[in-house]
Order: sequence, then structure tokens, then C-alpha cells
Amino acid sequence: MDRTRTPSRSSPVLPLLRQGLQGLPEALRALAKALQAHRAYLFRLEERDGRWYASQLAEWAGPHVTPQIQNPSLQRLPMREAGYGRWLEAFLRGEAIGGAVRTFPEEERPLLEAQEIQSLLVVPIRVEGRLWGFLGVDDCERERAFTLEEEALLREVAEALARTLDLFEVHRFTERLLELSPFYVARMSPEGGRLWANLAFKKAFPQELPLPLEAPLAQPGRPVTATTAGEAPAEWTLVAVPGPGGEVLEVLAFGLDLRERLLAQEREARWSAFRKNLLRVYETLMAEGFSESVFGLILEAALDTVPAAQAGSVAVLKEDGYYHFVAAKGYDLEALRQVRLHPEEPLSLTGHREAQVFTQKDLKRFNRRLDPKRKEVMETAGRVKEIQAVLAVPVYLSGERKAFLYLDNLEREDAFTPLDLELAQAFASQLGLLLRRMELEGRLTYLAFHDPLTGLPNRLFFLEKLAQALKEEPRLAVLYLDLDGLKLVNDLEGHATGDEVIRTVAARLRAAVRPRDLVARQGGDEFLILLAGLRKPEEAVQVAERLLEVVRLPLPLGGRVFRLTTSLGIALGEPGLTPGELLARADLALYRAKDEGKDRLAFYEPGLQEALRREMALVEALREALAGDQGELTLFYQPIVDLTTGAPVALEALIRWPKASPGEFIPLAERHRLMPELGAWVLRRACREQARHGLPVHVNVSPQELLHPGYPGLVAQVLEETGCPPRALVLEVTETALIPDERGRDATLTVRILRELGVRVFLDDFGSGYSSLERLAALPVDGLKLGQAFTQALGNPPDPQSPAARLVAAVLALAQALGLAAVAEGIEGEATLAYLRRLGFTLGQGFLFGRPAPLGV
Repeated sequence: MDRTRTPSRSSPVLPLLRQGLQGLPEALRALAKALQAHRAYLFRLEERDGRWYASQLAEWAGPHVTPQIQNPSLQRLPMREAGYGRWLEAFLRGEAIGGAVRTFPEEERPLLEAQEIQSLLVVPIRVEGRLWGFLGVDDCERERAFTLEEEALLREVAEALARTLDLFEVHRFTERLLELSPFYVARMSPEGGRLWANLAFKKAFPQELPLPLEAPLAQPGRPVTATTAGEAPAEWTLVAVPGPGGEVLEVLAFGLDLRERLLAQEREARWSAFRKNLLRVYETLMAEGFSESVFGLILEAALDTVPAAQAGSVAVLKEDGYYHFVAAKGYDLEALRQVRLHPEEPLSLTGHREAQVFTQKDLKRFNRRLDPKRKEVMETAGRVKEIQAVLAVPVYLSGERKAFLYLDNLEREDAFTPLDLELAQAFASQLGLLLRRMELEGRLTYLAFHDPLTGLPNRLFFLEKLAQALKEEPRLAVLYLDLDGLKLVNDLEGHATGDEVIRTVAARLRAAVRPRDLVARQGGDEFLILLAGLRKPEEAVQVAERLLEVVRLPLPLGGRVFRLTTSLGIALGEPGLTPGELLARADLALYRAKDEGKDRLAFYEPGLQEALRREMALVEALREALAGDQGELTLFYQPIVDLTTGAPVALEALIRWPKASPGEFIPLAERHRLMPELGAWVLRRACREQARHGLPVHVNVSPQELLHPGYPGLVAQVLEETGCPPRALVLEVTETALIPDERGRDATLTVRILRELGVRVFLDDFGSGYSSLERLAALPVDGLKLGQAFTQALGNPPDPQSPAARLVAAVLALAQALGLAAVAEGIEGEATLAYLRRLGFTLGQGFLFGRPAPLGV
């Protein structure tokens, strides 16, 4: 509620000023509207024999709340004895009572909460200086604290009402209230004839009502109680009014409608039965656990609580998208299990959301739309022709209709009462809670054995199935897959895109294997596949090659097309192998596939274990060498010479390690992400030793280093620490580091920054990568080195007409046209040297001029 709004002070008072007490209903309505309340009411307070009693005289109630004007609890309510002494004392002091009911004393709350009151505000009414009653409003939806302005408005209306009461005679006011009272009030002749009756009496008893007058006539002046039955049962207080001579002039009759009380008693009895039956359901579930039997338990409890239902059933939406009968009472359940109903078919019963009653006419119309086979089952096993009324209640979970509870009457169409619908709705709600519990338990089991991203089985599930398969049939294979290139997708596009790639690849893998094969996600970008029932190992190869092919397919996603590959290891089952051992073998085979260049498959071989042990030992030793700097790592230098004079013009720094050759430990460093550390060591040592030889030094840079955002800063720091002039440092990068994609663009940006430092950059092994002429022209490099594969392809002696010779000549012409220095690598013979000189090469490198050696050797 907007607390800044000032309620209107005029509209609730005007009806009283204009019409007197006849304007009271309109005044109450206007008062409730002005205070945004759901009820407004007037109570009379009377003191008798030292006790104060409260009785409701008038009320206005909103359309969505229950009126209380006929509530017997609000008539002749003893204030102190009922727990409202605090109210009475406040009224006697002229104070108001207000606020959220939840904050009231405990003894006050039950009666208020039974009226659905969340908050209220009441003020006293004083007439001729005495406490006459109180005026109030209820909010049945919100807890609120009423403002001083709202209390002032209520007091203003109370004062207007007090002045109105002063102006009208008491007997006219009483007569009007009696006329409007919901209680039965009448004056009867001693013979039982009706002398006068209020509107409620005449409406309930349009014909003459024989009241038991014998007892009051025998005791004039003394109230006598009696009850009458029939369509309008009532409790009466009868008083015979004596005349001056002792004769009875008339009998006053005050009646209270008992229908609400009797209905309330019936409601409480029925709801008590509901609670007892539901308790039995849960006790059974606690003892036996959750299963499909829960549906039968709920159905039996519902039938016991709704006597008008003589039979019933439960239909549940299953994974196939159809409703299936899972419980029935009074019908042949086994026969009904043959029937499945689409959500749009008859017994979904028009998609209603609440409990609803359907008749035999509805059922006939629905049943005609079924195919003959299901129609026969429903008419025979489901006894559709016998059902006169169906109380159907849908069960919703998270906005989706999941089940139906059907309660059937076989005798008459009007068998179900509104209370029956309430109780059936309550059972459907409990059925929904149990479905949710079963769904959650199933979900927990699913999550324990499945990958949440792809929906594939996880490693735990895979190992269980593998253990079972090894016991039953060892002729199987385990495939271990690892996606090549997913890290780049995650780095460039984010992990959300990477996740979508994994989901798409998972779907492709699942579609590419045989129906009996199992695809699981190991984690990250790794997958496991179990191939069972192999007749020969070649079958595993066929499946593996198909998997390699489906991963290679272009992957369009978010307006872009990704191209990934996978490396795949295969291990064949053998008797006596455990699941863990077989999985470890497949992992070793995967390692071999990646080591051999990725995008391929490899089988497990016994030597792989030893190779892995050697690799891990080398990795650990290399880490120690980089950390300790004990002289294990050294730099060798190979000269780059002027081909005209043969004089060295630069030296290329090449790292050496006595424990392994560069061809072994450099790829190992790349696989284990050690290249940044190794490259930094080479860069720092080469720049430090440059002062000893005075020639420019060439240092090779791996893609891992070039893509690191801190690499330009490292180069600048090393140059400053060692005093090496920037022009004396030449960094050699490969074409693959500068391929035309996002990664290449990042590397190209790094190259531009390095050149701004004054460092020169050469393109190493030109011709072995992906550069086009257009791409080469745009690369920010100072020179290129012709790969030795091209030099060696010239032949000995070189054939000027060979394709290799023409290609070498074209590369030189291209470099000259772009103003790039060109270095021919791999020169090992005089004939090759002479040919390259004639072509115009001025720089070269190779064994002819010197092998790599330590500085000074």
C-alpha cells in the first residue's frame, strides 16, 4: 500500500449525513474502499451484570472474502472471557486497536485468524458520553501498520455515526437493525400466528413455521430454547411477553440459522478424515519406501474420504509423452494399462486446471473419439457406460500437467458437492508433492550417474557398465577421446560457447556409434566409449574412424563455423583386466595418438607404459633444470652467413640438454605447457651472451610464448636487464603461430608490439605453414627463412627446371618484392650454395658453414 496516499475523508461520511442510519451500508463500503480494506463493520458493546458483550450489527465485505455477519461466534461475545479484555480497556480509554494480527497476543489470534484477517484497525464509538460500540476494518491479504491519517479517517466516520445515533430514536434504530439482521426475528401470537417478522425470517420461512410454543407459554417472561429441523434448521430463543393481567400478549422468537454450523461441523469431520487417511499413506511410505504403489495409496485414501466416489483411477504422464493408468479401484487395472492417452485426447478432459465434474454425456462424447481398441478397453475394463459423474483433478508440477486423479460416481450426476471437490483437490495436491519427491529422487539418481552438461552417462556409470561387460563378454573395446582445439574455443569465445561445442560433439558421437554401444563423458573435453560384442578388433577401428570423421565435420554455432578434431585411444578387453586397468590402457593409447600429431587413433601397446614413464621422468627433470639452473641447459649457436663473403652476420641460439635431444624434449615441453619457462630461459641467456660475440642473435619463439599476453613485457625486461640492443635481437616465429584466425590475430598484434620495441621478427620455416601471398604481405615481419625441406628438394646438383627450383626462386622474388630479408636454411653442399647465389640469395645457414656449437668453439 502506498503510505504517502492520504485517504479521502469525505466519501465515507456523506451517506450518514444524507441518509442517516439508512446510509450505513454505503458508508461501510466507502470506508473500506478509502482504507483499501476488505471488510468494514459495526459492533455493539453492551454491559450486563458487570460483563461486556460484543455483537456484530452491520458489515460490508469485498467480493473475494468471506462475510462474517452470520458468524455466530461474533454475537454476544463476552469480551474479557473471550480474551479481548485488552480491547475493552483500550476502548474505555478512547484508544484504537490496530496492526498485524500476527503481532497480537496469542489469546486474541484464533478468532481473528479464523476470519482470515491479516491486519485490522478498530476505534471506539461513544454515544452520550458512554461506550456504545466500535467501528473497524479488516485487511485479509497483507500485514500492514495503519497510518495516523487512516486512523483519523476511521475516527471521523465513528463520530459521524455517533451523531447519527443521537438523532434517531432508539426504537427506530433497533427496528431497522432487526429488520436488516441476518438472524431470524419474529413476533408470534399465542396461537402461533405470525404478527411480524424480519426479512431474514420471511426469506427462510415463506410458509407458516410451527414453533414449539408450549414451553414459553407455560413460563411467561422466561427465555426458552428450542431447535427446528428441515431445510433451514435453526436454534430458537422464545420468550412469552406477559400483559398487565398476566395474560400472554405475544411470543418473541429469535432464531439462529444452523446451516453454517452444521456445514462447518461436516467440513471439520471430512477434513479430519482427510488428515487421518493421508497420515496412513505417509506412514506406509515411510515403512515401505517410494514406488509406483504410492498412486494406489492416494487413490484409496481419496475414495475413503469422498464417500460419493465409488470407484476411481490415477493416470500419470510418462516419458513417452502419454498418460498411463497406474492405479485403479473398481476397474480392471491390468487391462487399463494397455491404454495410453495423448495429452490432447479425451480423458485429459479439456485441460482444466482445478477439480471439475464431468457427466455421462461428457464421457460418451470423449469416448467416441478413441480408436476402437482403446474404446473397447475403456468401456469394458473402465466401465465408462456405468459412470454417471467423474470428479477429475489435474496434478501440476512447475506449470506442467503431470497426472490426473479421477473419482467416479456410478449412480447420479449431481453426487459430488463443493466440499468433495475441495477434498479431491487436496488429494491431488498431495499427489503432486509425492510426484515431486519421486521426481527428485529419480533426478538425484540420474545426476549421480550422468553428466549435467551433455546428458551422457558419466565416468562412474561407465565404469559400472564396463565392469559388468568384462564379466559377461570380454570381447570389447574402450575408446578414449580427447577434443583437439577446444581450449582455443574457450579462450576466444568463452566457456558458454565451449559448452555448446561439447554438447554438439556429444550428440554426434552418440549418433555415430552402434545402438548397443555406450558413450560417456569423462570430463572436460574427454569422452569414453564402450564397444561390446566385437567379433574382431577391426570393428573397433571402423567405429573409431567414423568418430574421427564426425568430429571433423564443420560445426556452425552462433554465426561462426568451428573446425575441431579428436585424438582417440583404443584398448581391447582381455580376461582378468579390471575396468580401471582397461581405462588406463585406453588413456595411454590416447596419449600416443596426441603425441603422433592428433586427429588420429592409436591402439594400446605394452611399450606405451614404459614410454609414459620416461616422458614423466623427463618432464620432472626438465622442471628441475629450469628451476635450479645448475648448468644442465646450455646454448649452442649456428651461424647465419653472408653468401657472398662467407662471413657470419648473425648467430641462431639453439638449446641443448644432455638428457634428451631437442626433437624429444621440446615437443615434450610444448605438451606440458613448459615452453614459456623454457623460452624465457633461452631468451635471457642468448641476450646475456650477445655481448660476447657482438653479432645479432636469433631466438626461436613458440606459439605458446607468442600468445601469452605478457610476452612483450618479458622481452622488454630482458633487453633492459642484459643491456642487449633491441636491433641485435631477432625473434623467429612460425607461420602456424600467425594463421588467419583469432589466435593468429592476437599473435600478429604481439609481433607489432615487439617491432615497436626495435626487435626484428623473421618468419621461420616459410612454406611449411598456411601463409598465402596476400597474408604474407600483411604480416609485420622483417624477413623470412626458407625451410630446409625446400633447399634439400633442389637436388644435388640442383635442377633449375625442377618444381622445387622454381618454387625457391619464387619465394626469393616474393621476399625481394616485399623488402624482406631472405635466409636459405639447410645448405650442405657447394653446388647448392652456388645455385642459391646465382638466384640472388645473400644470406644462408647450414652445415656447410658450421654446425651448432657452444660459444667460443
